[in-house]
Amino acid sequence: MGFGSEHQRRGSVGRRSFLKALGLFAAVPAISRRRTGAAPAATAPADTAGLTSLPTVPSTRTVGQAPGQDSARWEACLRAARAMLLVGPGGEDLKLQYLKILIDDGLPKTRSPRDVLIVGAGIAGLTVGLLLKQAGHHVTIIEANGNRIGGRIKTFRADPEQDVTPFADKAQYAEAGAMRIPDIHPLTLALIDKLGLSRRLFYNVDVTTGTGKEDAPVPAVTYQSFDGSLWRRGPGKTAFRAPDHASHTWISTNDQQARRSEYAADPTLISSGFQLPGGEAGHVTGDLLNAALDPARNYFSDVTPGGRVNKQPVEAWVEGWARLIYDLDHCSMWGFLSQQAGLSDETIEAIGTLENLTSRMPLSFIHSFQELATINPQLTYWEIDGGSWVLPYALLPRLKDEIRMDRRMTRIEYRDPSADGSQAAHVGPNGPAVWIQTVNVEVAPLFSLPKRRAVIELHYDSATKVLLEFSKRWWEFSEDDWKRELNGISAGLYQRYQAAAGRGGRAGSMGADPAVDETAIPAGQKAFHALYSTTPSPAQPATNVVGGGSVSDNPNRFMYYPSHPIDGSPGGVVLASYTWADDASRWDSMEDDDRYAFALRGLQEVHGERIEVFYTGRGQTQSWMRDPYAFGEAAVLAPGQLTQFQSTITEPEGVVHFAGEHTSVKHAWIEGALESAVRTALEINAMPAS
Repeated sequence: MGFGSEHQRRGSVGRRSFLKALGLFAAVPAISRRRTGAAPAATAPADTAGLTSLPTVPSTRTVGQAPGQDSARWEACLRAARAMLLVGPGGEDLKLQYLKILIDDGLPKTRSPRDVLIVGAGIAGLTVGLLLKQAGHHVTIIEANGNRIGGRIKTFRADPEQDVTPFADKAQYAEAGAMRIPDIHPLTLALIDKLGLSRRLFYNVDVTTGTGKEDAPVPAVTYQSFDGSLWRRGPGKTAFRAPDHASHTWISTNDQQARRSEYAADPTLISSGFQLPGGEAGHVTGDLLNAALDPARNYFSDVTPGGRVNKQPVEAWVEGWARLIYDLDHCSMWGFLSQQAGLSDETIEAIGTLENLTSRMPLSFIHSFQELATINPQLTYWEIDGGSWVLPYALLPRLKDEIRMDRRMTRIEYRDPSADGSQAAHVGPNGPAVWIQTVNVEVAPLFSLPKRRAVIELHYDSATKVLLEFSKRWWEFSEDDWKRELNGISAGLYQRYQAAAGRGGRAGSMGADPAVDETAIPAGQKAFHALYSTTPSPAQPATNVVGGGSVSDNPNRFMYYPSHPIDGSPGGVVLASYTWADDASRWDSMEDDDRYAFALRGLQEVHGERIEVFYTGRGQTQSWMRDPYAFGEAAVLAPGQLTQFQSTITEPEGVVHFAGEHTSVKHAWIEGALESAVRTALEINAMPAS
């Protein structure tokens, strides 16, 4: 292994492309599907006009037989399906194997210790390093950041050692990256529990206070294998129960606004703004989407009285997914909904806006199809008490002697010991950070042509967050709370805001709450606020929610409220804007300070002008596409790339091994990074002695 100079040489690989191939985006969040048992049945609406079936798969095809004449493509689809479902070549459950290695037993002890160089101290790099160290190997992890580990597991938080205070209230923190963990990700949840970290519910949907029982011990992490065995870590029984969903957050589109529960009861409150055809206007977009996707689900699952179940035996399940990939990997999400499901443009527009698919409509159908199984209101989500950053830092004491901070790789030279019998270091790059201010990372010798194609062409997507701090948790206020709080600041302030709504003009001022230091609000934000404060905005009733998120067609798109208060802090940090792909690019073009004023304005359009009095002028923003060590949020495949690149991405190049979320098929999730880490550690540990 050698590290060379930064000037360009023949045989160099462009920096961003090389980063993607080496897995330098391993942290965050993912994509998975419940693997066994009954999945929730997707009930088609009573009227499904315009919804057509997918092409039927010939029933005469036998297991493993290539559809049509393209046997090479069929084999690629089978490999992709096995990678997606974690089914090994002998039909074994790789997820179960990974759980036993990461959580229970570790790797087998090596008799041939190796020197292993790992590039990137993201969650994948740290996990590979820990597993290999425990197995007896000599590990070195290099990390380009000089002040933090974790990759895209990043929390904005006060750090006295770094003299960093991101918010006015030093107790406040908020997530720049991974923020939620679905209950179908057992590797992540079990690792959190094994490390002794405290997890609590993340309210992906707002909840009804006073319901549930969250003070009981959290439930065990369980995994039901398709081989019939049950893996468990945690208590056998607990009284823990999640609170009931309230669905009280907002949908605000086309100058129409309704609570989610109101929309569910009367879809025309929102659908009329999209001009949906008559047969589709009476259904919520979630039902329309589910009905459109049911023919795709039929490839690999069957409908039973108890719900959907995966096809049996496991090879039929794998083949069903392979056939789906064979038929539809070339499709974009828009192409599937339009050409396969036969939905109108207006309906697709509504689905994209309300189901967070607009920005990814041109990208892979298979990707979004998987993602819909992971981000949906039926799942239970968790977060780490204190912030997601706690997870990678819980591994730090076990690896502190192996990590080298502020180390940037500019060149990799490698030899294959199997070719010349010589020793060589191994690069298992994973994690989102290794390079800085280099035009190229050079590779000698060149990787294989299929690997270089994957390096150059694999699609990486953007994601951007804008977070704003408030001195009070106004999103939880009732109307009586608003009246008390505003009039407590200035007599009659509540009435002035009510009177000003709809006609423009200023009723109060940004940061008027005495708890806010108005002098700390940047002048540019005040000027922007003054410019737009004369724009008429309707009065909005109290949001009055705990957790959950609202959706808008304004540039903010998706807004999330914190699930839990922080002890001793009356305020909180709102994820004012969470966007992907082209939606994120609009924010990426702005300077950071400009984003806060625009994000506040977008929040006010949905929640009313009066929220401004509690704004502290402090915020944080994260553009993963602009991050010099990430260059994107995660791998989000273009049509056709699953079959083109999946097996190539994971294939070692001599002694160079590859890990990170993009090498899994759970892109953007910690679970995918952990799966890739265990796979890579197994590969290296099993290498024959040189």
